Amino acid sequence: MSYVSHVEAVLSDGSIIAALIGEGVVRKPNDYDKTSTSQIFVDVEMSDHALFLWESYLKSRLGRPYDLDAIAGIAVHLDWRHRGGFMCSMIQTLALRAADVFHWPLSEPAHEITPRDLLLILSAHPSAIVHPKEDRK
Repeated sequence: MSYVSHVEAVLSDGSIIAALIGEGVVRKPNDYDKTSTSQIFVDVEMSDHALFLWESYLKSRLGRPYDLDAIAGIAVHLDWRHRGGFMCSMIQTLALRAADVFHWPLSEPAHEITPRDLLLILSAHPSAIVHPKEDRK
């Protein structure tokens, strides 16, 4: 649907928390992905307290399942999500909400926000810096 197909969180220690198909919500080393051809990094300025809340939310979801049905539901405009499951943009949206980065209601519930949607939201956020796309060869 767009050139933005996945989103992950880089923690302050450099590790990554992501919701991955077949693995669920996992913590990985920052160099685990050997297949991506391009990346867009977004820095979100937040207080130490907000950073603590953001990382705490993400860590508290480790081991939860990936919700593939939620993605299918987005495609057909139905709520097919499974309680307790996550997809990549959903967990990141909820973590940013937990850190109070979004001070206003979003137009869609977290389980309907795609990676592209999240990039668009953050590109308009005053505390976010969207860096130019990095192509890897």
